[in-house]
Amino acid sequence: AQDTVANFFGGVVIVTERPFSKGDWILTPTVEGTVEDITFRSTKIRTFANAVVTVPNSKLANEAITNWSEMKKRRITFNLKISYQTSRDKLEKVTRRIESLIKNHEEVHKDVILVNFDAFSESSYDIYIYFFTITTEWEKWLQIKEEINFKIIEILNEERVEIAFPSRKIHVEQDSDKLGAKPIT
Repeated sequence: AQDTVANFFGGVVIVTERPFSKGDWILTPTVEGTVEDITFRSTKIRTFANAVVTVPNSKLANEAITNWSEMKKRRITFNLKISYQTSRDKLEKVTRRIESLIKNHEEVHKDVILVNFDAFSESSYDIYIYFFTITTEWEKWLQIKEEINFKIIEILNEERVEIAFPSRKIHVEQDSDKLGAKPIT
């Protein structure tokens, strides 16, 4: 009976505060997916594995809920790792060309666009890339990200700049005494 009352009041909170609606994509510490049904006792959420999870409203009412459907824009961020063989001028030119590409893309939100030479990492110069797409739709977002990535590859190819890969330099010294070799006299 106590659980029923708690679920009822949890349902009242969800219905009155409306942190999400049917069809919204939400994330809680318990579950992530699309809201399929909201009753006074529970909420049904379809996960991305296509399972339906029924969560008691008393639990949802006391959890942090991220409503991804309320996003106004969607972020893309990554580090582009450039080979240490790249000259300073080429690094700067590539950085500015990528920045221009992103700033002039019609599907990119113009509020915050960061494209900066950010760090000397273990195996590369790192260009930090951070921006938002206008769309929040997952498939469209992936298409925009892919399109920009392909154009970045074109810029790198045109400038003859290589993407770095993790590498290690090993220095080997030969000690002729330990190898049993006789020194040359």
